[in-house]
Amino acid sequence: MIIKTDKDVIASYLHDESGLLGAHCDKVFIPETYQEVSDVLKQASFDKTPIYLSGAGTGVTGGRLPFGGVVISLEKLDRILDIKPGEIRVQAGVPITRIHEAAGSIGYIYPPDATEWDASIGGNIATNASGSRSFKYGATRNYVEEIKVVLAGGKVLDIPRGKYSAKGRSFDLSADMHFNIPDYKMPDIKNAAGYYSKENMDLIDLFIGSEGTLGVIVEARLKLLPMQGYTFAAFAFFDKVPHALDFVEQARISSAVDPLAIEYFDRNAIKLLKKKFDFMPDGPEAVIFFEEEITPEKEDCFLDNWAALLGNNGVNIEDVWSATESKKEAEFKNIRHEIPVLVNEIIRERGIPKVGTDIAVPSERFREMFDMYREELSGSGMDHLIFGHIGDSHLHANILPKNEQEQEKAKEIYLKFAKKAVSLGGTVSAEHGIGKLKHAFLREMYGDSGISEMIRVKKYLDPGFILSRDNIFSEKWA
Repeated sequence: MIIKTDKDVIASYLHDESGLLGAHCDKVFIPETYQEVSDVLKQASFDKTPIYLSGAGTGVTGGRLPFGGVVISLEKLDRILDIKPGEIRVQAGVPITRIHEAAGSIGYIYPPDATEWDASIGGNIATNASGSRSFKYGATRNYVEEIKVVLAGGKVLDIPRGKYSAKGRSFDLSADMHFNIPDYKMPDIKNAAGYYSKENMDLIDLFIGSEGTLGVIVEARLKLLPMQGYTFAAFAFFDKVPHALDFVEQARISSAVDPLAIEYFDRNAIKLLKKKFDFMPDGPEAVIFFEEEITPEKEDCFLDNWAALLGNNGVNIEDVWSATESKKEAEFKNIRHEIPVLVNEIIRERGIPKVGTDIAVPSERFREMFDMYREELSGSGMDHLIFGHIGDSHLHANILPKNEQEQEKAKEIYLKFAKKAVSLGGTVSAEHGIGKLKHAFLREMYGDSGISEMIRVKKYLDPGFILSRDNIFSEKWA
């Protein structure tokens, strides 16, 4: 066990990509075994000391940030324990990039394509992270087959998928462990807001996406899929935004193409990218980035199929940037992944956190949400950009305030967006979780009764309310 108490050393654990300020703690524990994790939690539970869980620091909702108490960092639990065709077993501190590399070395892929490959798998499971390829493959939840989790009192649970199922909305795990899960209805779309709760659900799904509030995930067994051919990636440039939206709608439902990802960038996002990639064009109002896995049976027709869709919406295939070589495809992905990096640089320069949406809505209601984004943001007078996973009807509308007054105005606009999303049957968080920044939006989604039901589950599994306080719901409930 490594224990850090020096303030200068602890400082590196007091920030993430949210821009949230004021984090502080007394010490950082870095366990090297599961038993050490258990020992720290057992003592903290006895002393009622708040515990905050530190991943790689790539989160954008302040989830890992401590406000008092102590931090547990899982950085030393970073081993790939086993890999074979179809699955990989890893400790929670393993970065996503190492999982991709390990899977690739045996001809497999780990499908979730979270934007931040430096993120740890523990953090990805804790938030049910996804990314651009969730359009085809879905979020992290779909690929978690087993977890090892340490509860607040120090008890270690092995939870393989399929072993513990609810009866209706009640779990009876043993003579002394039974509880009910929330009774709310989750939106039937990509969702990372609050506790997962469905009738007859699997226990493993309660911990996935619980943002460290119910237990400490220290190990996971993940599903891998066989590698399929190679990847075709492309940037298509649109002079008119409606044409880009029409193209996306057609690509979603077309039987002629099978996209991995469909991503959107508005004009302001293009301008931001141009600061680093000066070859980006000046004229387009919107850019769509898309990918498809190409197998031998598709090689003769995939380009013609995309060309037809693009031509229907005013884009000549000869004007499209495309890549089939792995090196070029990686360069294209780097351009897409650079947008949040550049946004975070602006945040650090200004010293004012961004206000960024993580909203998804049903595809048939997407244009209503999109029109509201454009109307509210264009009239706000504030710096902003829109980008993200348009294939999933899930965009990140980022407002970049220059001062505290603009930040408060941005929060008011975000609340309007959240209310609109809920009215459309959407979610206030599709992939980043709620963290410490979005309590009010979750309340819009599930109401006080839904929050109270989550609190009930939290207090059953964590009676001292020590784990990840202020994540998902306010610490005032402690």
